[in-house]
Amino acid sequence: MPPASVALKGGAVPQNQAPKAPTVMRGGTQAYVMDLAKKFSNPIHIYVLLALVVAITFVKEIPITLRSQAGTTLGRLFLFCFTVAIGELYSWTNGLLMAVLALLLLSLSPRISAEGFQPIVPVSLKVIEDNKKWFVERVLKENPVAIEEDRVKTQAIQDNTTNSNRSTNNQGTSNK
Repeated sequence: MPPASVALKGGAVPQNQAPKAPTVMRGGTQAYVMDLAKKFSNPIHIYVLLALVVAITFVKEIPITLRSQAGTTLGRLFLFCFTVAIGELYSWTNGLLMAVLALLLLSLSPRISAEGFQPIVPVSLKVIEDNKKWFVERVLKENPVAIEEDRVKTQAIQDNTTNSNRSTNNQGTSNK
């Protein structure tokens, strides 16, 4: 015996299957935006992925002012939160690429402190006037125009500890 049918505009629907309620849009443009976001969610993932790849590729082209802001505490916090958000909203691959971009931005941000032999006070340049070259300059075919430092100050290592662990033995050399 065939199931009982209910007659609707579009045709007969079996009685054990209730007709689906029509979708009612609420909130004006909110539903429209949500509908577009659902329809185009996959292309948005692809666009974010492409934008991250392009940003990683041309990270040195990002202006120095933006890169210096990335090195601040607020900039690092923003990069961390943005990385987590990208990873949660889109995909783990996009989150990983965002983490790579954040690390590249941090590594290329300018440093304020002086490192190595860079003095804190400015150093005057000494112009090289004679053609007398060092052996290394002749081999590497370098033609220096000026030198920044021509003297290096060195000091002996100072041990400020009170206990001494000396390994020398003066007992074997006695004068009799």
